[in-house]
Amino acid sequence: MEGKISRIKSTTINSTVALLSKVLIFVLQFICRTVFIRVLSTEYLGVNGLFTNILTMLSFAELGIGNAIIFKLYKPIADNNTEKIKTYMKFYQKAYILIGIVILTIGILIIPFLKYMINDVPDIKENIYFIYVLFLANSTISYFFTYKKSIIIGYQKEYITTIINFVAVLIQNIVQTVILLVTKNYILYLLIQISATFLDNFIASKKADKMYPFIKEKEYKKISKNEEKKIFADVKSLILYKIGYILSNGTDNIVISTFVGVSEVGLLSNYTTITTAITAFLSSFFNGFTASVGNLNTSDDKKKKESIFYQILLLSFLIYGFVSIAVILLINDFISMWLGSKYILDLSICLALGFNMYVDGMRFVNYTFRNTMGLFKKGRFIPLISSISNIILSVILVQYVGIFGVLISTGLTRLFITTMYDPYLLHKYKFNTSSKRFYLTYLYYLIILVIVFFICKFIISKILIDGILGFVIKGIAIMMITYIIFFIFVFRTKEFKELKEILKNFILNKLIRRKEV
Repeated sequence: MEGKISRIKSTTINSTVALLSKVLIFVLQFICRTVFIRVLSTEYLGVNGLFTNILTMLSFAELGIGNAIIFKLYKPIADNNTEKIKTYMKFYQKAYILIGIVILTIGILIIPFLKYMINDVPDIKENIYFIYVLFLANSTISYFFTYKKSIIIGYQKEYITTIINFVAVLIQNIVQTVILLVTKNYILYLLIQISATFLDNFIASKKADKMYPFIKEKEYKKISKNEEKKIFADVKSLILYKIGYILSNGTDNIVISTFVGVSEVGLLSNYTTITTAITAFLSSFFNGFTASVGNLNTSDDKKKKESIFYQILLLSFLIYGFVSIAVILLINDFISMWLGSKYILDLSICLALGFNMYVDGMRFVNYTFRNTMGLFKKGRFIPLISSISNIILSVILVQYVGIFGVLISTGLTRLFITTMYDPYLLHKYKFNTSSKRFYLTYLYYLIILVIVFFICKFIISKILIDGILGFVIKGIAIMMITYIIFFIFVFRTKEFKELKEILKNFILNKLIRRKEV
């Protein structure tokens, strides 16, 4: 019971700090982006979106080794085996330095091909290739420090890295806003971003050294050849898995830029700025579960693992279900108040963005359990198949239905390929139960979501108040309708009762400890 409370406590602290941080960061970035849009042109937004996508795709090299090593850290951390932790960290350090060099090299090799990714050359005074080099520098600089963050996360103290990141982003956005207002210089704007990235990673690295000084010791046992072989086997599987996911996320703006234009990428980026901020906010909450799930998965209680899996799936539905409906029905109102009606895109774009957000959010539990259980090799080609299917479908549909075709392709391929396959692996190889329960539960939640969406759409269409007041009233109406119907359908379920019991026990435990003090 104590271990269970400890995991809940760690999750609560990590999630709370992350949530508060993301709210404040969103406000800062929102102000900075508003100034960006007012001072610079839409073309700059398009360049930002395009290059961010390209560098997102390059980051696949990191994701394999990172998850494999963090997975390896859970057991020695649980056993307080500092020698083993030190061994993994030294290996991790060397791997990350190599990864940084590889990404930098590939990024440079892409430069001659940039002209083929841009349908219409943006009307900006700065050299497009120099801007890309600055984006590349910002992307690669962290690889020489970030490996030390993993030990802080492994010890379930992710809130520390969150606070450090918040301070760096705070400084970045304040200085960037001033730079834009005073100089209108886009290059200086990017240089500030690079400096903040360095600051974030450097301070986190020094904090890890102070908290766990043993990782600085020069004497350590080298990782055995057999273990190194196992890690690289996991890494190869994870890289295949992650390439698929990143290609799925990273190609949308490239396809839009190639077939539609950079300006459209800029208009869409206003929407994705909002959805990305919301996703980051929610991810920071759910990521607080990761180390705790990793700690749970060091045990052999398969029933307990499966029970927690479905509790997190329900929690994902309750949160992402409401958010996705709100995004679809309210994001155009928000864009209109923020930037004006000329920046509004078709409702179909909002539908695709909300749908993708829901599908991604509901994948969190699969992704987390898969990684923390070390289930790397099985089904490693599935995300790659999904991403290739996505690119093909995007290229076809963009020529008929434009941006909507690109966005909806991402959600559909991810839903019907990756989302449906991972639970099969988890249930067969880790829970030793049938995955039929997952598919029926997922379908049940999806049907509820569709019903709630149409009810909300009908009701808010009757609210004819414009401006901030109308936006707030619509938001409250959507929240009330959504959760009333959600709870009608789920409050009798086993997962809901278990979630309620965990929350009650945690609160009671906190009250008892306060009285003892």
